[in-house]
Amino acid sequence: MFNWLKKDILRIFTFGTAFLIAGCILAAPQPAQARLDELIRPDAPYFAGPESPTGEKNVRVAATPGIYIVREGDTLGAIALRHNVDVKQLAEMNNLRDLDHIIKGQVLMLPGTTFPYVVQKGETLGSIAGRFGVDEEELAAMNGLRDPDHLLAGQSLTIPAGQGGGSAGVSRALPLNQLRWPVVGWISSPFGMRDGEMHHGLDIAADHGQVVRAVKGGRVVFCGPRGDYGNTVIIDHGSGLQTLYAHNSTLLVREGQKVLAGQPIARVGSTGRSTGPHLHLEVRLNGVPFDPMICLKRTYA
Repeated sequence: MFNWLKKDILRIFTFGTAFLIAGCILAAPQPAQARLDELIRPDAPYFAGPESPTGEKNVRVAATPGIYIVREGDTLGAIALRHNVDVKQLAEMNNLRDLDHIIKGQVLMLPGTTFPYVVQKGETLGSIAGRFGVDEEELAAMNGLRDPDHLLAGQSLTIPAGQGGGSAGVSRALPLNQLRWPVVGWISSPFGMRDGEMHHGLDIAADHGQVVRAVKGGRVVFCGPRGDYGNTVIIDHGSGLQTLYAHNSTLLVREGQKVLAGQPIARVGSTGRSTGPHLHLEVRLNGVPFDPMICLKRTYA
């Protein structure tokens, strides 16, 4: 009787131990699975980085310009202290004549950051340096340019932010909390670094064929296939502000057409480098990408 009871207890203990071990294995953290529209290929970034003189890819990924949105009660001195920058430099790069006059909601560029810029047809290093208020020799050295007089359209450059002229119109032209949402959906991938690459826009997952609307009135300056972006619409809103809508299945506008805020311009798709239906939205001011979230109205997508 005792031996039978002893064997039974041993069997129960063995089964319970095995069950506990199996439960622990199943409960262990598993690798997170990327959503369809978050998958990116490391060999095909949105923008290729500048090449070094040796021909190797520059591993330093350019950051987007650092910005600060003034809050109630802020002073320029306190902001400078908080970000460990010189107050006079902060005032100069934001074209502030009166150091004591900043207002709530104003956008300030922060020193010490860089941003990516894609060379346009007909541009020279001198014209780009003048546009952004940077030294031409410094720009050439930063980008490892052997021949500064020979630039190619589509070439990627790294621009130092805030050297004097590059941020002149940021506070006036960046539409904080003013743009309407282009599509109803959920944010699947935010603006910023993603798997070691810079993601220059905001991804909004939505149903295939769903209508995409202009976030603001303007003129269509590009409409068609655009490499990894797939079927793309770019709208110029004036004052250096442009918005880009990528991966569409169908385009509903034509180049040169004027559009109103909220007007249908495309339908959601998965063209270009994409593995699921979503809209990739970019907001650029003078060629510099900014986080669309600071420009979109504070409501649900």
